[in-house]
Order: sequence, then C-alpha cells, then structure tokens
Amino acid sequence: MKQPERNPIAMNSATLPRIPFNVPTITGNEQGYIDEVFRAKKFSGDGPMSQRCNAWLRQHFNVQGAFVTTSCTHALEMAALLCDLGPGDEVILPSYAFSSTATAFARTGARLVYVDIDPVTMNIDPGSLAAAITPKSRVVVALHYAGVGCDMQALTAVASRHELVIVEDAAQCMFARQ
Repeated sequence: MKQPERNPIAMNSATLPRIPFNVPTITGNEQGYIDEVFRAKKFSGDGPMSQRCNAWLRQHFNVQGAFVTTSCTHALEMAALLCDLGPGDEVILPSYAFSSTATAFARTGARLVYVDIDPVTMNIDPGSLAAAITPKSRVVVALHYAGVGCDMQALTAVASRHELVIVEDAAQCMFARQ
C-alpha cells in the first residue's frame, strides 16, 4: 500500500517563524483610560470616553456628527432603521460581504440584491450597481474591504442619478484611500 505524501510545510512547522495574528497595538495609555472609565462609573452609553471618541472622530473625519457604537453590526442595523426600509424595498450590496452587512438590512424586510465586485479591489463594482437598479431600489451599501476604499465618486454619481441612499460599511477601513 502506497503511503500518502506528506506536506513538507506541516512536517517543518516547528521550525517556521510564527506570524502574529490579531495582536492589539499597545500605546501605553490603555491602563489610564481604563482607570478613567472606572472612576467615572460609566461603562456603557454616552459616558465621557464615548464623548471623547465621538469628538476624535468628528475632528479626524472633518464631520459635524459622529456616534460610536459597540460594533459595526449595530451601526449598520441603526443605518438600516434610519433608511426606513420595509418589504418591497431593495438594498443593493456587494456579493462579497460579511454576513452582518446583509442581515442588518434583511431584518427590515427589504429585498437584498447582490451585485458583482471589482476583482482588483474586492469592492462593489459601480457598473454592476448601475445595472441592478430598479424602481424599488432604495439603498446602496458601499462595503470598503480590507483597507481598500470603494470608488465613492463613481458610486455617488450612480446613486445620485437614481436618488439612492448610500450606507458605507467601513468596519475594515477607517482612513482608507481608494
């Protein structure tokens, strides 16, 4: 009986260098921030730390309003509710998306319409978006993937022509550039 071939990488894995995964960046201020939260006795909601984060976001993104949430999932769910979607409405999103991107809008009863992505950027393809728009289309989800920003100029041009709302899922790309 022939022996199965052995994977040379698996055989030598003990000698390969390990690539750190999901290692947080430590700046040295973390303990002080934790102490501030405990002193304020405000662990959730609109406490002093949330207010500081909101101010930082407003300043760095040059926007009038910012609101931190516990996750991008919660932010997308709030965005979907604010879009006032319901059965009969369509939400157009990239075919390559995190499940929360889709479920945030599916919970409203809206129909999800998946469109192709640009294979280079892995982001929603503006040409596919334009082809998918119907009279029932209400929202376009621009999911910025892996630190690569969507072509917002092209997406905005298409969405504006059809009076669609754009919701950006930027969980993976704060400060990303196209």
